Amino acid sequence: MMRQHATTTVAAPLTDVQARIADVSSWPAFLYGLEAVEPAGHERYRFTLVNGKRRRTVLVCVQTHPAEHRVSWRQLEGPRYTGELRLRESDSGHTSVELTLTADPVSMSEGFRELLGERHPAAELDLQRLDAYVTEA
Repeated sequence: MMRQHATTTVAAPLTDVQARIADVSSWPAFLYGLEAVEPAGHERYRFTLVNGKRRRTVLVCVQTHPAEHRVSWRQLEGPRYTGELRLRESDSGHTSVELTLTADPVSMSEGFRELLGERHPAAELDLQRLDAYVTEA
């Protein structure tokens, strides 16, 4: 199981960051390994995930919690793939963003790489890309 956690501060007001994150179809702009998002029903999306040469499509439930300033998602079938973005106002022009990702290996080779300690700082890279995505608007 891969679990990653990262935090950053984005130079944008909380309402702006929350509005950008609410558009789930835009998530490939900042989530590492997420190639495409298609709506599949109420709070349901098909995520196309890419890991090296391997590509898979998974059904994911995405739930927004506007009052708590957070968004969470989880794969509905197969290996665990979950995440959560939490937002907190730092000041009127800055937002603190916290990202937690959890994913189970999909193949034996992924499991073996994980056992060897091979880690990719996906959560940190995602937040760097999120900062660029939010501030470009």
